[in-house]
Amino acid sequence: MANLMDYMAWRGEFPLSVSPWNEVDALLAAVLSYLNFHGMGDYRGWTLREAKRIDLLVPDDHTAFPARRKMFEAMAESERFGDVRMHHFIALTDAEVSMQFSAMCLDLPDNTMAVVFRGTDNTLVGWHEDFNMAYQTQVPGQQAATYYLAKAAKVTDRPIRLIGHSKGGNLAVYAAASVSRKIQGRIEGIWSFDGPGMNLETARSEGYERIRDRIRSYIPQTSIIGLLMEYYKPYTVVRSGARGLEQHDPMTWQVYGGHFEEMESIDRTASLVSETLHEWLASSTPEQRGAFVDTLFRLADNTNATKMSDLLGEKFKTLRKIIGGRKEVDPETRKLFSRLMMQAVSMGVGNVVERVRGKSDQDGDDEWTTISQDEWDRVSAELTAEAERRSAEEAEAKAAKEAAKEAAKAAKAQTKKAAKKAETAESLPPEDGETE
Repeated sequence: MANLMDYMAWRGEFPLSVSPWNEVDALLAAVLSYLNFHGMGDYRGWTLREAKRIDLLVPDDHTAFPARRKMFEAMAESERFGDVRMHHFIALTDAEVSMQFSAMCLDLPDNTMAVVFRGTDNTLVGWHEDFNMAYQTQVPGQQAATYYLAKAAKVTDRPIRLIGHSKGGNLAVYAAASVSRKIQGRIEGIWSFDGPGMNLETARSEGYERIRDRIRSYIPQTSIIGLLMEYYKPYTVVRSGARGLEQHDPMTWQVYGGHFEEMESIDRTASLVSETLHEWLASSTPEQRGAFVDTLFRLADNTNATKMSDLLGEKFKTLRKIIGGRKEVDPETRKLFSRLMMQAVSMGVGNVVERVRGKSDQDGDDEWTTISQDEWDRVSAELTAEAERRSAEEAEAKAAKEAAKEAAKAAKAQTKKAAKKAETAESLPPEDGETE
């Protein structure tokens, strides 16, 4: 199976004038946006070849960094991408407003400019913003993307390509739908790679309608992220060499020539999870979803984690730790949190394990690699027991509070009655033989 690195080996020697721009080139640009470079404050920027020669790449500890660095070096050394100029790079993370945003401009050899939006990084801030999309009409990253595109359009009169992977795909589409008609007229195409869809208000807007036919959406066969909210149809299903959520990594997507290796449809896992998530979105109010998201990340903060990998590394221990830390949350939100967690277990885990475990939809006899049925049952039972225990504790505490309230009320009434009796006795005239 061939991937992006194989594509670079095949096509790297062909400039865009010989082999025109295609969707694989767009995905390479999306992956490039996940890297950080020194000296990007200079508006003139650097070509990829220059950035490699003077070692501008900033190392990081993300597990995907080695593969991304190797891809960058191949692009920098190639005839196809070596002279691509990166400029107006920006990266912002603001925990106070739950915003993680990064973007760059790429001047391409075919006289177009690509505006590339980075997807979610490993920070909890970035993931919090992603979850906020479930109930907010506009998140800060989308505002930033719109502003960035409007400014970037002023630095050149070239046609514009908008590109993004994951949340970056959502930002690319949102920005395109939100800028002026004049800028929209310069947009050649929008490439979203497994990016979540729009909220209903944006999906029905006039701005979105004007750019809808220029959206090119690609998702892997077990897509989860790319099928959230009002996702983009029609989409192209790409074969990935990975399984499950790991298919979200574009470095696993399979390439054939100048295009992706396509599949007829998403697999059953993606269909079931998509149904589950959309059922939750449809059956809960924005206020409920907001309370759930805020509670989830407030509790995550209690674990002192700053990165998503910190939580994922603890697996189910972290989940139990989060549930155990709910004492600080108000009763109504805690009750909602428990109900939604149990709904997720009963709907999502139950459906997927019952109907999907054993096989995947890929041709061949590959085994479905997921957690065992016994392990799911154990975790589900622990979650159920924990919820029941918390519910019992709350009921017991409520009953004790009511009993104490009634006892205090009765004691107060008794005291008042005794005081009245004493007052009445003092006001009576003395009986015969008694002296005042």
